[in-house]
Amino acid sequence: MSVSQAAEVLPGYGQCTSTPGVNWLSDDNPHMTIQPGASAKLVVTLDANVPAISQPGSYTATLPVGAKTPYRMAPVTVTLTVDPLKSWGKITGTVAGAACSAASSPLAGATVQINSGNANYTLKTDSSGQYVLWLDPRNNPLTLIAAKDGWAP
Repeated sequence: MSVSQAAEVLPGYGQCTSTPGVNWLSDDNPHMTIQPGASAKLVVTLDANVPAISQPGSYTATLPVGAKTPYRMAPVTVTLTVDPLKSWGKITGTVAGAACSAASSPLAGATVQINSGNANYTLKTDSSGQYVLWLDPRNNPLTLIAAKDGWAP
């Protein structure tokens, strides 16, 4: 018995033409035909007022470019930069711990729970033991607790 290895790409499955899970990015015409030597404009809309964006920062996505050619089209990288509202404040800090006979050091991956009368937020510290959360001042007062396996909160 002989086995041959073959693959077939079905029409429409070769290159994606949308960015799933990125609800802050949309385009006005996801499908268009461009004649050889011609060009076209695509209007891309970035919207920071979606539930997926609750914090300032940079949000990056790729916008795939599909074509009915034998050549791969490189995706376009799109970055949305969201600034904090002027009235908001930043709560930030570093979670550190000290073993019985060692100096204090940052705890990466610690859980930080921030509670207010309006909402509760659960964060994880980065590799430097730091956490950051921007909040509307209407969340005051806040309570905070940090914990990590093997450490007392």
